[in-house]
Amino acid sequence: MRLLVRREHGAQELISKLAKKGYLAEEIQEAIAECQRLGLQCDRRFVEMVCRARIRQGYGPLKIRKELQGLQVDRELIENVLREEQDNWLAYAMSVRNKKYKDQSDLSYAALQKQKQFLHYRGFSTDIIALVFKER
Repeated sequence: MRLLVRREHGAQELISKLAKKGYLAEEIQEAIAECQRLGLQCDRRFVEMVCRARIRQGYGPLKIRKELQGLQVDRELIENVLREEQDNWLAYAMSVRNKKYKDQSDLSYAALQKQKQFLHYRGFSTDIIALVFKER
């Protein structure tokens, strides 16, 4: 319960933390099931929270997906939540670019590549990156 009070956790993340504290696998499964039954733990809510937080931090869908997969969250759940933001990724990428590079025009090839690489590092797909530079 103390873990869930601080922030949302994925079921696998809770299992891992509780196992490290020495709880038995059967006890862990019972505790997770009870928390889910009471609505205290929900993987969908966890994925939505992580997604919102990373978007605010300027990350794109590729980086968010990779992080959530690393936390062993169900792929279908990840894809459903990321799909809900599908229409917004271009706006998010443009916002991240504008925040980092302000309003630069007449960029050299090297500067343009540097900006594209930055967006790629942040987890935006090449399709979205291409649209960002087409729109400007």
